[in-house]
Amino acid sequence: MPPPSSRSRKMTSQSTQSSLPSTAFSNSTKLRVKQIDGDVCWACTTINPQICHVIVQEDRQVNVWAELGLIGFSINSDINAIPLCAACHDQFDCVLDPGLIIVPTDLQYFINFELKDRAHRRAQSALGVVCKRSVPTSEMYKKHQINRNVIGPSAIGGQYLPVFLKRYLLPGVPLDLTQHLSKPKEWHGEPSACLRRCFLVLGSARLAKLPKQARLELERLRNLYFLDDEEDSPLSDHEFIQTISKSHGQKRNLSDDSSDEHPPSKKHQEENSERDGDKGPMTFCPIIQKEMPAHWSLGPDFTTEDTVRLFAPLLSRSSEPAH
Repeated sequence: MPPPSSRSRKMTSQSTQSSLPSTAFSNSTKLRVKQIDGDVCWACTTINPQICHVIVQEDRQVNVWAELGLIGFSINSDINAIPLCAACHDQFDCVLDPGLIIVPTDLQYFINFELKDRAHRRAQSALGVVCKRSVPTSEMYKKHQINRNVIGPSAIGGQYLPVFLKRYLLPGVPLDLTQHLSKPKEWHGEPSACLRRCFLVLGSARLAKLPKQARLELERLRNLYFLDDEEDSPLSDHEFIQTISKSHGQKRNLSDDSSDEHPPSKKHQEENSERDGDKGPMTFCPIIQKEMPAHWSLGPDFTTEDTVRLFAPLLSRSSEPAH
């Protein structure tokens, strides 16, 4: 058989670069994700899903995000995993032309959080104290939506919207399934992982598929994360710091949901304590090349009996023959 032509090799290389694989989770992590999110595709409910990375191991910007304080978890932990069928997985991983993204439903929460955190960092910097950026974790986002009665106390996580940028599910069927599937649903993982994917679409020709409000809020949040341009902020940092100095610790109404939040100083003390005060066990992430908080799929105290009891229902369903 003759060797492949240079054109064939080039096409193969381009195909590999345009679709990044997201595999290599441990078996316990895969089982844990299926136990939390269900043994179906998160986006389209197809059975027998693959467990996929949200931020892939081959992402060349992962270190940049970590340096900016936007990633505080191991890439191979269960909070960076989501169950997707083969079709949704392929479209999710096609970074040059994604057909699926997963968007937090309350992007304004992340915008307000970043504005407050930026003001806090600058105020502390004026006092000679260097503070790292803080971003909402999965627990913070879930707690925020519970407080707003969007989800119940038993929710597995905050709400996200699957946005289908292409019609790839049963394209030969007249009915557009994506309209039925594009509804908010809960996900247990880290919101910043989904935001990494969402920002990619802002440069896509399929941008019109994204709801207008979501597009505007994603653009605003992206600019806040990566640009030091105060004019891009709904409320500039200078105005925000003036508001803080005038209030002298009193509650202020920055957003519609500010009534159930603490003043900046106390709020940041609690958030920093939650994230930095008791980090618990740490693990080395070979992708980011630094220590990250460990998110156990099982936990160091789990026995074999505990593991069997926890995952037996999933394993028994997996062994059943298909009908």
